[in-house]
Parts: sequence; structure tokens; C-alpha cells
Amino acid sequence: MTRGTVGGLPFVRRGEGTPTVLLPGVGPGRHHPSAWDRTLLRLETAALAHEVDLWTLGRRRGLPPGTTMHDLAGDVARAAAEISDGPIDVVGTSTGGSIALQLAVDHPSVVRRLVLVSAAHRLGDDGREAQRRVAAHLRDGDARRAAATMLAQTTTGVTASNLLRRFGRLAPHFVVGERHHDLLATLEAEDSFDVGDRLGAVTAPTLVVAGGADGFYPLDLVARTVAGLPDATLAVHRRSGHLGLGSRGVSREVLAHLTRAS
Repeated sequence: MTRGTVGGLPFVRRGEGTPTVLLPGVGPGRHHPSAWDRTLLRLETAALAHEVDLWTLGRRRGLPPGTTMHDLAGDVARAAAEISDGPIDVVGTSTGGSIALQLAVDHPSVVRRLVLVSAAHRLGDDGREAQRRVAAHLRDGDARRAAATMLAQTTTGVTASNLLRRFGRLAPHFVVGERHHDLLATLEAEDSFDVGDRLGAVTAPTLVVAGGADGFYPLDLVARTVAGLPDATLAVHRRSGHLGLGSRGVSREVLAHLTRAS
């Protein structure tokens, strides 16, 4: 595992094979991941790193007020141009999926294949309201409530939601970190994100992986996203909430999409 900066974005690189960009969801927001962050990343991406040259990109530090998803996607496009001299595979999870989809809409020639995990062309109504509450708690300096709200929204199951809420209150640094400026800027950028009327611009074959109990992206919203994409496949984990690459079976589905014949 190597670390550095590419195109102004921090990266962690692992594996060999076809260069592939991974855009993760929101998290602690450390410019360079801690040892704990790297351990979690290693576990979550182990299957992918066995098959591809995986570049996990963070976000630019010191995001200015008014940053948009278009801006964040532009950052990724510049980094991708340094990673590969041609179109590149892009995997986005959660908020990273929003950025990945914005990238595919704004810069279709950059993306060879696209994977969206727990993402859609916009946040669901409940997910948007939850993220607004997270942002409000962060502005008030209440990281515990922010983390609890963020984690509770990952599922629609009451018992699981309550357990996650408790964990967020106990360990907010694992969820929202200590410095919140860039996290707030990213949440605010996603609040207005909606490329529903531009999905036809995406030229990359796309896999969308969704959880049936995801509190951020309801299945009907995800289905509308898939229907609007020119070449898209939907994989649904009906009993799951907000999925990540480490969720059971997800990495296998992602690899099958990335490595299938053109």
C-alpha cells in the first residue's frame, strides 16, 4: 500500500492490474488516512486489490464555500488524467458514488466502466433531510449527534438503526473525525446534487448495487437512476442497508462488472 498525492488529491494505492479509481463516501475527512483508516480500507478492498490497481482518492483539502459536485468531479478528472492516459474504471460508494456519477456525466470520455454502490442520481428525501441534520449538528459543534444521525440513516431497520446511533455517539471520531470544514462542504455540495435529467450523457457501462433497506437511497429512486442510464445493470441486496465494498457479495459483483469482456 502506497500513499501520496495525485492531481492535488490524496490517494492510497494497492494492487496490480487495470488502474481503477475508488471514490469512498464521507467519513472522518483526514487528508491522509490514519493507520486505523488504512486497516479498514485494506479489509474492505482486499478482493478488488487482488485483481486491479486500486487508487482510493480522497478529496481536496480546504474546500471553499459553495463547492459543488461538479467541482469535486473536476478534481477527480484531473487526478484520473495523471493516473491513466485513457479512460479509467471508476467505483464510487455513497457520496463517492454521487461524485463518480457527476464525473461520468461531466467527463464521459474519462470513465471506461462505472460502478455505483449505495448511490443514485440524487439523495432520497429522507437521506437529504438526515444529511442536513448532520450538517447542522456539525455547525453546532456536536459531533456525537452528527455521527449518530449519519449512522442511524444507513438502514431502515429500527433495531439496527438504534444500535448504530449509539455507536456514533460513543465514537464520533470514527464517523465524522475532528475537523469538519471539508466534510461540511461535501455534505452541502451533495445537498443540491441531482443529475436525473443528464443521465443520458453517461457512456460507460454501469453497475448499480443497492440495499433494499438503505435509508439514504430508496430502491424506487435507485431504479429510476438505472432506467435513465443508457447501459446499466442493477444488483439488489434486499435485506441490506447502506452497502459498502466490504458487504457480502458486493466486491464479487463489482469485479465481475469491471472484468467482463467489452
